Amino acid sequence: MSQFWKNWLDVWCYLVILFGALLACAAFPQTDAPAHTLFVTLNPNVAAEFNQTERFGIGLMGAVTIGWGLTLFYLIRAAHKYGPPLWQNITIVAIIWYVVDGYISHATGFGLNIVSNTILMAGLFIPIYAGRRR
Repeated sequence: MSQFWKNWLDVWCYLVILFGALLACAAFPQTDAPAHTLFVTLNPNVAAEFNQTERFGIGLMGAVTIGWGLTLFYLIRAAHKYGPPLWQNITIVAIIWYVVDGYISHATGFGLNIVSNTILMAGLFIPIYAGRRR
């Protein structure tokens, strides 16, 4: 894989981590504005007023997303070293996440989230595919 795609994947992981931080900030009224904007953008028909349970759930999903981004960052670094089996596992895990998250997004009225998930997956799969071709 070229250095360009390696750097691309590093930035991709950083963006996943930053998105997790945005969600984690929803746990606190003082910092929930970006998450509020995100939810209104994804479904303007649902009021994005967070109660304590929602703050907990969204904040916890932020922490999980931060962990997912960090895990992928180090797993991708290992894949650069050890090769195809790790890239295949990263691909399988990402596809499973994409299907489950997309189904939940659609079923709960936040189908527009599938668009952002598709962009996110393209950001991961384009360099993986480009790296395999070299």
